[in-house]
Amino acid sequence: MLRAQMVPARCVSRQSRQLVTQAVLSKGFGAKPKVAPKPKKDQPVPEPCPCDSGKAYKKCCGAVHRGDAVASTPEATLRARFSAYVKGNAEYLIGTTHPDYHVNHYQVPTPGGAPERLREDVAGACDKFAFTGLRIVGTEPGVNDYEGYVSFEYLSRKRSAPGAPVTEEEVRDTTAWSRTAERCRFLRTSNDVWQFVDYQTATFDSSMLGGLQQQPA
Repeated sequence: MLRAQMVPARCVSRQSRQLVTQAVLSKGFGAKPKVAPKPKKDQPVPEPCPCDSGKAYKKCCGAVHRGDAVASTPEATLRARFSAYVKGNAEYLIGTTHPDYHVNHYQVPTPGGAPERLREDVAGACDKFAFTGLRIVGTEPGVNDYEGYVSFEYLSRKRSAPGAPVTEEEVRDTTAWSRTAERCRFLRTSNDVWQFVDYQTATFDSSMLGGLQQQPA
């Protein structure tokens, strides 16, 4: 009885065939067929997410930054952190940075001035550098369910002036861009928040670049 009973086509009226087709497309008899929404005129193009996911920022990392969504994996957290650097969102970066990083990087405990110093570093980096071209190379599990690694690459260049947008000419000037490869370690807290704790990095000169695919903010 798992096999569908086939009825000869000549015994099925045109109206019946339409009902069957409608039932299949709507996944059930009696259900209303879905009508594709009409595109709105003069609708603005949504802002692409800086994490290069191909989604709109509002529905991708923007939802995580607003608190409407949760980055449930190390990769999702990494993407949201990269977008936070592009957007200058220091608060999200502070909230997803493990206390051990503060101790090892700033040589101070948390609390003890480390979040303030991280906030200054983020502001300085965003004013001085432009970031784009995030590419996730791979992910690895840790020793348990509370640890994970993310390997990735991205492009960066120095801005012409603090906070100045990158022009199209500057985008095409590959000699000014550097590709950085990192492998980051994340730990999950008791509140199920993934936090960045440490990393390994390598930077390549412009001769290693294969071209820019996205214009930075």
